[in-house]
Order: sequence, then structure tokens, then C-alpha cells
Amino acid sequence: MDIAKRNNNLGLAALIISYLTLIFWALGIFISVEIGIGWQSYTTVGLFGLFLLSSGIIFLISLIFNIKESRGNNHITRGLVLTIISFPPVAFCYLAMLVKALTEGH
Repeated sequence: MDIAKRNNNLGLAALIISYLTLIFWALGIFISVEIGIGWQSYTTVGLFGLFLLSSGIIFLISLIFNIKESRGNNHITRGLVLTIISFPPVAFCYLAMLVKALTEGH
């Protein structure tokens, strides 16, 4: 597989999984408020945690590979653009978890 194609696919994967993480964050909040504690809530929050961890890892891997390719080509590649677009949902979800941890009072 070509390096440019691989990096473009990594950027697209980072974009898709970051917005899926954001969707599961909102879904977890909605289900927890509407249904309360139940198996649906635990499943949604578990999937959110899985997506949160995987989106952070894929974002970092995609960022490293796409920066290396962009430096080699001396211009911003499409994979790097997709990776940069995927940053706000990832940052928002990690920031939401940090704020929740700091304000929970443990």
C-alpha cells in the first residue's frame, strides 16, 4: 500500500472515530439521564470509554505519520488535514472527562 494512501486512510479513520466518540458521549449522557442506572447505561458508557481510548491512540498515530509525510513532501497532505479536523471532538471528550473528574469530589 502506498504511504500517502495509508496516511489518508489513517486521517479518515481518526476523523470517523473521533466523531463516533462524541456521539457516544452525548448518547451516554442522554441515556444516563433518561433511563438511569441500567444495563443500557453501562453498555453506552463502556462503549464511550472504548471509543475514547481508541480515538486518542489513532489520533496520535495518524498525527505522527502524517506530519512525517508532510515534512517529506513540503506541503500539508490530505491525511494531515483530516487528522487536524478530528482534534476538536477528541479534545472535547478528554476535557469533559477531566472536568468531571475534578468536580466530582473524590
